[in-house]
Amino acid sequence: MAENLLEVKDLRVEFALQDGVTHILNDLSLSFKDNSFLGLVGESGSGKTVLAYALLGYAKIPGRIAGGQVIYNGQDILKLSEDDLIANYRGKEVGLIASNARAHLNPLTTIGNQLSTIYSAHSGANKAIGKQKALEMLELVKINDPKRRLNQYPHEFSGGMAQRIMIAMALINNPKIIIADDCTNGLDVTVASQIMDLFLNIIEEQNASSIFITHDLGIVAQCCTDVAIIYGGQIIETTDTLTFFNSCRHPYSQTLLDSLPDQAKKSDLRKMPYQRLNYYQLPKGCLFYDRCPIRKNDCAENEPCLSKIGDNHYVKCHYPLERA
Repeated sequence: MAENLLEVKDLRVEFALQDGVTHILNDLSLSFKDNSFLGLVGESGSGKTVLAYALLGYAKIPGRIAGGQVIYNGQDILKLSEDDLIANYRGKEVGLIASNARAHLNPLTTIGNQLSTIYSAHSGANKAIGKQKALEMLELVKINDPKRRLNQYPHEFSGGMAQRIMIAMALINNPKIIIADDCTNGLDVTVASQIMDLFLNIIEEQNASSIFITHDLGIVAQCCTDVAIIYGGQIIETTDTLTFFNSCRHPYSQTLLDSLPDQAKKSDLRKMPYQRLNYYQLPKGCLFYDRCPIRKNDCAENEPCLSKIGDNHYVKCHYPLERA
């Protein structure tokens, strides 16, 4: 039975803005098993990208990690110094593939230098070995004419090729966990499919685990072993993929499935109104209360716990659906 490789406990991330403090992650808890492929799904603004960076022990300014634990191999990485995180954790144990490749590549440095620098920082390899490793990674992600491409700059690559470079950077040190933050976003359908196939093949070859952040339930159904649904900075349902698509139990999860274009039958849950959460002042009880079609009075006063309702199936709801 797979053991937890990464465990998140009561994680809180806040952003101090001009109008006040926004609470983006709110006591979020999540377990991630070794040799698994977890699909993290939620609407825009639910905290997916903030969680991705928090798993690296980092929050973009003006954000800060206000509490909780991120335990990797038994160690809380939030207690490590910034130097330890850079040297021994980020890139080495956990790699991140960002969604906007061009924004994360240095426009003033060649691709070869960027790849070799990342490799040498963790391996201590000299410049020649670093360059050879960079060349191998370009070949691995199927960049045409890799020797010439080593000396080119990011602006000389198409969107799909730039995304391949991001994959190469994330995987160059053979990390055990790859976090992919919507890495096919903004690419046309054909290129996105090629990137997804490439990503899956390399993950399998390197025997790595992955947390794949996406809006696409089709990708989750085809590729992921497990699913975690995030809403309001909290995990509200998590289970294996087959159980989720056959019998999800949270009302929000069901609305996600009902929104699929090929659904033959539409339940009343699909009529859920859209109402954005006020992250400056979160409600007292269930964060989904104002949008929930099956809410009851006590849901407004008492926050539900993430409770086990089946084998490897957890739901954060007072009144989970009997069947989906």
